[in-house]
Amino acid sequence: MVIRTRAALVMIVAVPLLAAGCAGRAGATAAGSPSVTPTAACPVVEGQEMPADCVPYDGEAAMALNDAYRQRFEPSDDGRAEVEPQRVAAQDALAALVGAPLSVDAVLGALEGAGFDPDVPWVEPAGDPAAPSAIGVIISVGGLCLVGTLDAEHAEVETDGMIADGGCVPAQ
Repeated sequence: MVIRTRAALVMIVAVPLLAAGCAGRAGATAAGSPSVTPTAACPVVEGQEMPADCVPYDGEAAMALNDAYRQRFEPSDDGRAEVEPQRVAAQDALAALVGAPLSVDAVLGALEGAGFDPDVPWVEPAGDPAAPSAIGVIISVGGLCLVGTLDAEHAEVETDGMIADGGCVPAQ
């Protein structure tokens, strides 16, 4: 019988204590409690009014200002001299294609024939991919970049430095 009495006593004391923990404070109102005004960066849309709780953000303007990652480092004279044989090989490979129909496959084949790994050159047609007006070439060699162009009338390859983000091909 003592066990039942204890269990009943625990229930009588515990239930009101638990219920008291769920009750709100006396005198507290929703209007009196502090609230945080949300703020967020909202894109600027021409012709639309900005909501009062937003901080205007023009993503396009910010990206236009942040071009540092595209800037190329200036290669040293020693670096240029070190990759000069590869530059000449790429120049000769592209020059052999002047006057021929322009195609990415022909450029990749010529560069592979000149000793370049077929997976290394970045080759991009300008204009219509089926009939490009020119073909751009970028090859990473010895920590520098060989940057070239081939069109119907000439081929040119120059030695340039890597871009600030650490590669030769800029982000598109």
